Amino acid sequence: MIARLFGVAVEEFGFGIPPRIWGKKIGGTIYSINLLPIGGFVRLKGEEGETLGFGGAGSFAIQSKLKRAGIVAAGALGNFVLAWLVFSLLWGLGKNVSAEKVLVNKVSLGSPAAAAGIAEGDYILSFNGERVETAEELLTLTKDSLEKTATLGFERDSEAVSVSIVPRADPPKGEGPLGVGITTAIKEEKVPFWQTPWFGLKETFETTIMMIKSFGGTVTSLFRGEEVMVGGPVAIYAFSKVYADGFKPFLDFMALLSLNLVVVNLLPIPALDGGRILFIGIEALRRKKLSPRTEAAINSVGLIILIALIVILSVRDIRTFF
Repeated sequence: MIARLFGVAVEEFGFGIPPRIWGKKIGGTIYSINLLPIGGFVRLKGEEGETLGFGGAGSFAIQSKLKRAGIVAAGALGNFVLAWLVFSLLWGLGKNVSAEKVLVNKVSLGSPAAAAGIAEGDYILSFNGERVETAEELLTLTKDSLEKTATLGFERDSEAVSVSIVPRADPPKGEGPLGVGITTAIKEEKVPFWQTPWFGLKETFETTIMMIKSFGGTVTSLFRGEEVMVGGPVAIYAFSKVYADGFKPFLDFMALLSLNLVVVNLLPIPALDGGRILFIGIEALRRKKLSPRTEAAINSVGLIILIALIVILSVRDIRTFF
């Protein structure tokens, strides 16, 4: 849409990555379905410079740097808008949000939690006087108080209760310091229809920022040689089955996956849109274009590396999930 708005001819709009399985030409554009279901592409006239008609009418290559960057970034913008629309719809239907307390869904026999009288269905509210709103916060506070007497505040039948508890430093496998299974409690929240676009946009920005920070942490862990969790298409399929327990969880997963594509696709890596924007930035600094052959060669190598990475991750994920 953005390419056409800027007067650039779209030669092909493809689902998946070639080789092509099926294609039909409509209004000068081939709409195709391709063999490898790991994304999609838009092929523009003049996209590879002189090899496709550098100076021809409707050519991508003759557009200004700002227009070319805008066209390349439009795919990520589309994913961002999709997530915004989905989140907005969910806020209108009823969105699952944190209830700002931690649900106890399991208590191990003989554990500190069992000795303190904590039962399944209780809600943990505080630890050593600090408010606890998520399971992650409780785990962090617990690890800081191993083998020390702590005060645990919880709620049962709408009544607040406070007990003393001593988190274990060496618990049995699978039990944890307190001996409880916990999850962040959720509640359904709905907003008036006219407010849904604002709430959807706010969540879209917050989730995107969170993903960027998470990606930064992953990169840091890689440089430190630490183990990281990275998944490919098979992992996405496996997680989608978890989220597909109902229409709203499926929509939520769709929005999260769409924003994940925004972050990944804008990374400055050859063959991704972020890599192409990087080339435009280099062109602006050098005040001249890179050789079309050089740019195409770099993108080809990047694509081969990405496909190899997807294959490796898929093999690992199959072993993990199936």
